[in-house]
Amino acid sequence: MPELPKAPRTWRGIDALFQPRGVAIVGASPDPGSPGHQILRFATQTHFAGAVYPVHPSASEVAGFRAYPSVLEIPGPVDLVVLAVPARVCVEVARQIARRHDERGDAAAVVVVSGGFAETETPEGRLLQEALLEPLRPRGIRVVGPNCMGVLDTRTGVTTTFDLGTYPGGGLALVTQSGAFAISFLQWARPLGMVGLSKLVSVGNMADVDMTELVRYLGADPHTRVIGVYLEGLRDARGFVLAAAEVACAKPVVVYKAGRTELGARAASSHTGSLAGQDEIYEGAFRQAGILRARSMSEFYDLVRVLEKLPLPRGNRVCVCSAIGGPGTICVDEVAASGVLQLARFSDPVREVLRGILAPTATIGRPDGYLDMTGSIRARTHGEVLRVVLEAPEVDAALLLTTPPAFLDEEEVAEAILEAYWAQPEPRKPVLPVLTFGDAVARARRRLEAGGLPTFEFPDAAVRALAQVVRYVHDRMRKR
Repeated sequence: MPELPKAPRTWRGIDALFQPRGVAIVGASPDPGSPGHQILRFATQTHFAGAVYPVHPSASEVAGFRAYPSVLEIPGPVDLVVLAVPARVCVEVARQIARRHDERGDAAAVVVVSGGFAETETPEGRLLQEALLEPLRPRGIRVVGPNCMGVLDTRTGVTTTFDLGTYPGGGLALVTQSGAFAISFLQWARPLGMVGLSKLVSVGNMADVDMTELVRYLGADPHTRVIGVYLEGLRDARGFVLAAAEVACAKPVVVYKAGRTELGARAASSHTGSLAGQDEIYEGAFRQAGILRARSMSEFYDLVRVLEKLPLPRGNRVCVCSAIGGPGTICVDEVAASGVLQLARFSDPVREVLRGILAPTATIGRPDGYLDMTGSIRARTHGEVLRVVLEAPEVDAALLLTTPPAFLDEEEVAEAILEAYWAQPEPRKPVLPVLTFGDAVARARRRLEAGGLPTFEFPDAAVRALAQVVRYVHDRMRKR
């Protein structure tokens, strides 16, 4: 098949994904057990200010909303069309969208949730994908998918997913080749309020809109502070790395690259039709570009939420303030093994002030940068010690470990930590609280997260996340 004409690449179609005047959902079904029904329900339950139009061939109403037999019959402006119908029907609707675009000048973007295209790795699937694009691409109508969940924007309230309606707003943008990966993270983080989302894009087969373009777009998005990417494979890996390298000079780009092994690469191919490529090449390219690579799902989770909430440290000198002995030792071990972090060396005046706060049983600066507060801890002590540490010019970041003990009010401890953190002058130093009692201290963790501090259950995970952030700072300074 001859190559299709290239689309005019402008932000207009991408903007239409996140701030449409109206959204048509083709495949919105009266059946509550169908994806199309759920997409409609979520789309109409947010604060989205535009109109949402169900499209159904025979129903006059779906879920209480007037339905239209085709996108051509919708009276109001429709900038975004969602397709949740069989692949062959998607091809027919694409021609209607093109006709509407010609006649009305709207219909700038399409999200194709449906599967059955190139990801099937069959000639028929590939032909269907080309047929889908044929009337859209020459007109500059942008397509996300097929085989995806589409988009969610917490600021405008637009959503095309069937697994996530509303979500707390924030500075993280997620671009993913797996909707399940992104939704799993967001649902995991939701109970404690661990992260705030700016935008989500599930790209699926990337028949048109791809990760490279989205990373550039999000790099210029004032509502996005950090970009998290779940990646299986790319057609133009070099283009992606160049774009991410450019963006990483201004804001962090964190990538979890799956398909590292031969078997994993085969699984990626059957998932989205992507070619995973040689992992060693990606590794070297990411390092050169200043892209942060997460080695596990948990590391990805921790890294993006630290970068979403905290300021960047100005250096690598760390203070470990611990009210719990064993985890404090583990934390110091991880700092020493990180290869990038150093324990801060307390000055004599700082040691003197700390001695005045802590009980004689506490140890200060043995080793340098380590405070064992065990035996002298009160709720207010957390805040008093943290203030001194953050004011010390020899400290760039703090790790604060506590349970807190059952005889203290956990929310009072959280308030003391937050008061000390926010009392800093700008630019603030990052603080990573580690609370090791699991669900028993959920109220404290929830309060800290709401107050702007990312919490951890395990000290080694907190150190690894901080070490990655410091590497990013070093890389960014080197590139400048």
